[in-house]
Amino acid sequence: MGLTRAQKARKHGATTAPPVPARGTRLHQAGPGELRPEPTRSSSGLVVGVAMTVSAVLWLYVHVWVLPRFGAAAAGGLTLPEWMPGGFGQEHAQRLAAALGEQGLAQYEGVHRSSGLLAPLLVGLAWLLFVAVNTESRARRWRRSAVVLGFAVVSLAGNAAIDAALADPGDGAAVTAASVLVIARWVLLVLLLAVTATVAVEALRRRSRSVAVDAPPQDGPPAPRR
Repeated sequence: MGLTRAQKARKHGATTAPPVPARGTRLHQAGPGELRPEPTRSSSGLVVGVAMTVSAVLWLYVHVWVLPRFGAAAAGGLTLPEWMPGGFGQEHAQRLAAALGEQGLAQYEGVHRSSGLLAPLLVGLAWLLFVAVNTESRARRWRRSAVVLGFAVVSLAGNAAIDAALADPGDGAAVTAASVLVIARWVLLVLLLAVTATVAVEALRRRSRSVAVDAPPQDGPPAPRR
């Protein structure tokens, strides 16, 4: 018949597990057997960094390399709508559609359906993860996530609107809708950069405060100067 816990304690003597120190216990304050590894955010930070780097490189590849070269080669040097922060009018849409021709329009639409589709999607996912990991306030997290989602959605809708406007440049409503979405995309890009900078500064300040709290205090008064 097995012994009860009380009988075991009377037979072998009361034994207690070493107390687990509270999080933030300094090395010189912990007794033998009290040290426990603290969870870190290194793994999540690495995932966020890789995701943001990949998505940013893809976005720059599309907008700084692919589209400018395509515009120079297929559009006769005419500026593509993506690089017109102030929007574009019906006259520019008609000239661009005529310069591209059917083959050029098909290639332009192909860019929007391939790398032009993946770039805003990856940026949205990566920046949502970045905001979620580094924003403590729920209200701020929702506001910043709204900017990220808005940028991704407007970018995708803008690509479709540009294709529709160039397919029928005589439709003034389609051209106006595409122009408005292009302007909105640039506005949201500026807001996205502002959100990125704000979140990064908050994360750095939080990390510096954590390092200052965990730093061991100096033992004894400072030595007098001679």
